[in-house]
Amino acid sequence: MTQPQKTIAVVNATGRQAASLIRVASAVGYSVRAQIHSLKGVIAPELQQLPNVTLLQGPLLGNTALMDELFKGAQLAFINTTSQSGDEVAIGHDLADAAKRAGTIQHYIYSSMPDHSVHGPWPAVPQWAPKFTVENYIRQLGMPSTFVYAGIYNNNFTSLPYPLFQMELLPDGSFEWRAPFDPEIPLPWLDAEHDVGPTLLQIFKDGPKKWNGHR
Repeated sequence: MTQPQKTIAVVNATGRQAASLIRVASAVGYSVRAQIHSLKGVIAPELQQLPNVTLLQGPLLGNTALMDELFKGAQLAFINTTSQSGDEVAIGHDLADAAKRAGTIQHYIYSSMPDHSVHGPWPAVPQWAPKFTVENYIRQLGMPSTFVYAGIYNNNFTSLPYPLFQMELLPDGSFEWRAPFDPEIPLPWLDAEHDVGPTLLQIFKDGPKKWNGHR
């Protein structure tokens, strides 16, 4: 008898990382239960049409009921918190607590980032350090967990005009990119929309026996 596919709990479903996973997971037969803030835009309607995908609309901050519903009966979880959702540390703690409370999560993957202030004489990056705080909290709970650290999105060059990624169109038709990085230091890049999903699925397939506690 064919074993039924597992259910993956996901938050911030329209984000690049989460949407990448949802598309791939649905395509290979996993069930996905995903939190979404709004059904507006182009990504939400796309996700609604995918097989075996259930969207739960609502905010994350202080929303214990939604979190309990999200993890109910799920075996796997991919969590990428964002500062736009509210207090990221509080949300990250509450999500981890809800996953632990569900009692069914076999592998919890959290999209984390470093806190530079603990590595040397550098200030913490405001949008990164909270994730490191949440990572440490998840580790304390003892759930089988893995922490992914994404590089710079190639897609940033073709999306919103973030100052760090704005390119200047030159008269000859080429583009110039100026950024505060040492030109001799290699930078990690990835195609978030196409690379994250398959990578996460492989981590889930390998399981905690290979990846528990790893970054």
